[in-house]
Amino acid sequence: MRRRNLFLTLGFAFTAMLGYWLAGTATQKEPVRPVSVESETAPKRPVVADEPAPQFRRGERGPVFRRDDEASEAGALPGQRVLVFKDREALEDFLKRAGDKVRLMGRLDALNALRIGFGNYDDLASLLRGDEESSLIFPVDVPTPGEGTAQDGAVALGKGLLEWLGITGDNSEWGSGVRVAVLDTGVATSPAFLSNISWLNLVDLPGDLSKQNGHGTAVASMIIGQNALTPGVAPGADIISIRIANDLGQSDSYLLAQGIIAAVDGGASLINISMGSFGDSGLVRNAIAYAQAAGALIIAAAGNNGIDRLSYPAANDGVIAVGAVDALGNHLDFSNTGNQLAISAPGFGVNAAWTGDQAASVNGTSFSSPIVAGAIAALMSQPGAAKLTATQARNLLFAYLNDSGQEGTDSAYGAGMPDLGRALNANTRGIYDAAVASQRILPPSAAYPNGQVEVMVQNRGTETLINTGVTISTPHGVVNTNITSLGANAVKTIRIPISQAATTATRYDSRVTLSNGVRDSKPSNDRRSQSYAPAGGK
Repeated sequence: MRRRNLFLTLGFAFTAMLGYWLAGTATQKEPVRPVSVESETAPKRPVVADEPAPQFRRGERGPVFRRDDEASEAGALPGQRVLVFKDREALEDFLKRAGDKVRLMGRLDALNALRIGFGNYDDLASLLRGDEESSLIFPVDVPTPGEGTAQDGAVALGKGLLEWLGITGDNSEWGSGVRVAVLDTGVATSPAFLSNISWLNLVDLPGDLSKQNGHGTAVASMIIGQNALTPGVAPGADIISIRIANDLGQSDSYLLAQGIIAAVDGGASLINISMGSFGDSGLVRNAIAYAQAAGALIIAAAGNNGIDRLSYPAANDGVIAVGAVDALGNHLDFSNTGNQLAISAPGFGVNAAWTGDQAASVNGTSFSSPIVAGAIAALMSQPGAAKLTATQARNLLFAYLNDSGQEGTDSAYGAGMPDLGRALNANTRGIYDAAVASQRILPPSAAYPNGQVEVMVQNRGTETLINTGVTISTPHGVVNTNITSLGANAVKTIRIPISQAATTATRYDSRVTLSNGVRDSKPSNDRRSQSYAPAGGK
C-alpha cells in the first residue's frame, strides 16, 4: 500500500510541473469580457468611395420569384394573363422578344390577343412595354348542383312552354334560316330535336360520350325541341354547338371570348351563354363588342345565387340578361337581380332534353336565357313575313312584354316577360285582354302602418279598354274600383291600405272584369290569388 501511495504522489507532482511550464510558454490573451447584445454595436469601418456593397450584390443574387398575388386576390387563374395589342405588328414583336420566358397558351387574331402563362410574374412584366392591355383570366362555370332551388309554392312549368309564351298552332318552322350559337358543355344528338347542328369543340369531349355533361343539350332543347314532352320555341333554327366547358361545367373567360369570336365568324345571329362568372374580363368585353359590330346579339343567364348582382357576361353592357320566373310569372328567389336585368322567362321545373336520349326537369336561369334566344329567333323567321334582323326582332319582342313586379323595368323582372302571341298579333285588331299582371304586399310605412296591397293591371290586347272593373278581396273586406280607360299595352297600378296587421298567412285575391259585354280573349290571366306570410311569421 505504501509503495502505491508513493507512485501516486510522484505522478501528481510531475503533472503539476509540466502544466506550469506549458502555461509559461503560451501566448498571453486579454481576458474575455461579457457583451450585452442589446447595447453593443460593431465599430464602423471607414467608407471607401469605390468599394462595392459588402453583401447581396445585385449581380450575385439569384432570380427572385414573384407570386401572382393580383390574380389570386381577384379570384382569377394565377400564372396566366391575356395580352391585347394595338395591332398585329405589336403582337408579333412581343412573341419575338418573349423567347422562353413565358408560355404561349393561345391566340385570338381577331382581337390581337394572346393567352400567356408564366411561372414568375417578373418574367412577364419585363416583356411589357406599357401599350398592351393586360387582362386577368377568370373562371366561368355552369351552375353547380344545388343552385336553382326555388321558394315554397313555386309552380313548375313542365311541358307547357309554348302555351306560356302564347304560341298556338304549328311552330315547327320557326327559326328557319337563323343560326343560334350555344356556348356550353356541348350539344349532344337527341331524338328530341332534328335541327341542323354543327359542332366546334374548344374543349375535348370525354372518351365515353355517355359521360358528357347534359347542360348544353338541355339548353339547346329550349330552342329546338320538337316533341310534345320537351318543346322548343324555334325548332327550325340551326344550332352551332361550341363546347367551351368540360364535363364538370368548368371554363374560363378566355375560352368564353374565343367561343364568342367563333360564333360570330360562324355566322351566328344569336349567341346564348348559360354560364357565369363574377370576374369582369376585358377580353370578354372586347369579344362582345366584336359581336355587336357584326350585328349578333348575346343572351346570357343572370345567375342562380339569389343575390343582388348579376354574373358576367350577363352584367356586361350590350348583353341581354335573363332572369327566372315560375309558371305563374313569379320571380324565383334564386334568380339574381340587378339593374342590368333585361327580361325574365321560365326557369323552374322546365322539361328539357338530356344526354343519353333522356329528358329532365330543370331549374335555373340557364334555361330562361335560351327561351328568350329562341323567341327572338322565332320572330326573325316568321313564314310569309319580312325577315327581321336580330336587333329588329329583339325590339319587337320587348315592345310587347308582360309586365310584372313594379310597374315598368325593375331589378327582379327586368322589363317583363316574353309573350310571342302578343308580339305576333300586335297589328291584329279586336283583341281584348285585361290581365292582373302582378299582386304584391307592400311593407308598412308611416302613412300605411299595416302596409298596402298593390295590384297592377295591364292591357295585353290591341284595343282600348273602357271601364275595366277591378275587385280586390282581403280578409277584412272587398274593395271594388274602376279603370276608366286603359290603352293597348298600357299599365295601371292600384293600391289599397291594409286595415289590420296580419299575424298568420293571409290570402288576397284580385280580378279584372271587362264591361259592356266585351269578351276577354284570355280569361286565364284575369285573376291572381296568393297567400302572404307576415314578416317573421308563419
